Amino acid sequence: MIGRRGALALAGAGLAAGRARAAVWPLRPVRIVVPFAAGGSSDICARLVGRQMQAATGQGFVVENIAGGNGVVGTLAVLQAPADAHTLLLGATTTFSVNPYLMRNPGYDADRDFALVGVFGTTSSYLMVAADSPWRTVEELIAAIRAQPGKLNSGWFNGSSRIPAALLKQVARLDFEEVSYKIVGNAITDLQAGQIQFVYIDMVAADAHLASGRFRALAVTGPARSPRYPDLPAMRELFEGFETDGYLGMGIRSATPIPLQVEVNRQIVAAVQDPEVSRRLREMSLEPVAMDLESASVYGRSERAKYGRIMRLARIEPE
Repeated sequence: MIGRRGALALAGAGLAAGRARAAVWPLRPVRIVVPFAAGGSSDICARLVGRQMQAATGQGFVVENIAGGNGVVGTLAVLQAPADAHTLLLGATTTFSVNPYLMRNPGYDADRDFALVGVFGTTSSYLMVAADSPWRTVEELIAAIRAQPGKLNSGWFNGSSRIPAALLKQVARLDFEEVSYKIVGNAITDLQAGQIQFVYIDMVAADAHLASGRFRALAVTGPARSPRYPDLPAMRELFEGFETDGYLGMGIRSATPIPLQVEVNRQIVAAVQDPEVSRRLREMSLEPVAMDLESASVYGRSERAKYGRIMRLARIEPE
């Protein structure tokens, strides 16, 4: 049986045949399913890259938001579509790396059912407090939590906010309440009102709140400091192994023929490398990444394994 790596090698060896098959894609408008609500970073990126691919191919790329179940509803909709590369999935850390460990039965197997066919960019989260709070460093916040065990609260509303808070509780051995919210807006309102004391928010969503002056970032959760706020430490500087960055990219049904996957990847790479697209991604605190198909596949598997380790360390049990 030929594995994915072997299939990619054969695709390269049969380049002429592959190009002949890829030339017929897309035959009709392509649907990009975003498994999250409209207006968020996933939606904006899907439309940005989709418009570039539309200009390059001459076919329409239509974004459809199918939110629900932490990305599960939209992901299952793509799984039920034909494996012909005309229905793509906005792939993200949540759906491909976190849900396999957060849910006992999400209804799909991220490793078996989908291939990460391209990456747009990587990002991380800020540890954020209200601007009128007394804490200006992570160490000061931790000292306050230790001085008042069980009295201070964090807020979370998705994987990128829940996981780092749970991880902080374990690695720093802290006692605080983790308050669940349905949407980020409610968490932000309570943070400003003092109902919760801190929250982790992904950079794309947090930038506007930080720009308002009503909130203060104490650290970032990526592997390195953010170019936008170079004075902020990375959490891993304080706690070894504390790294909860993420990515946005494009998924496709793994049953899709490899030559078609190669062509979709080629179009994604070209879109991400476009100067205007790269500029827009950086404006949204996403670092553009252009990976070939094999690199994207390896990256997706490594991110899934990484979050398996993180979830165990954070002691988050699947539900």
